[in-house]
Amino acid sequence: MARKDTTSLSNIALVLALSAFSISPASAQGIEAFTGGDLRDACDSLVLAVRGISPIAQDDAGAMLCLGFIAGWTQAMEHVPDRSYCLPPVQDSLPGDLADLIVTYVDGHPDSGTAAAHEIVLQTFEDAFPCPTAEQAEESADEQP
Repeated sequence: MARKDTTSLSNIALVLALSAFSISPASAQGIEAFTGGDLRDACDSLVLAVRGISPIAQDDAGAMLCLGFIAGWTQAMEHVPDRSYCLPPVQDSLPGDLADLIVTYVDGHPDSGTAAAHEIVLQTFEDAFPCPTAEQAEESADEQP
């Protein structure tokens, strides 16, 4: 249910943004065309650097798009109540690590390459960062001194 709420909020934000800039919905189709495969490709060189395979160039447009998309998406979703995932604290999760998770997810789910990029980020985060159940949260609180 939280996924539907998140998608609805994303759609509302898109409509408001389009209204603010007086862009017709027809001209905004490019926004919806950014797929999980596109995001995976944009993140590829960043992930190779995170994995220690090759250095990243400072002017790598794909890496900047990847970082910007992930940072923007996570910040936009930060205040959405009842999210269906629970990101670890910022110091435990760097954007490059999140990009690595997304690339790994898309590589492992070939059909996800044609889905909208924001849906792939959501699915990746739900799989990688499930929220603790009430029982797990209670146990964790009991273990702390």
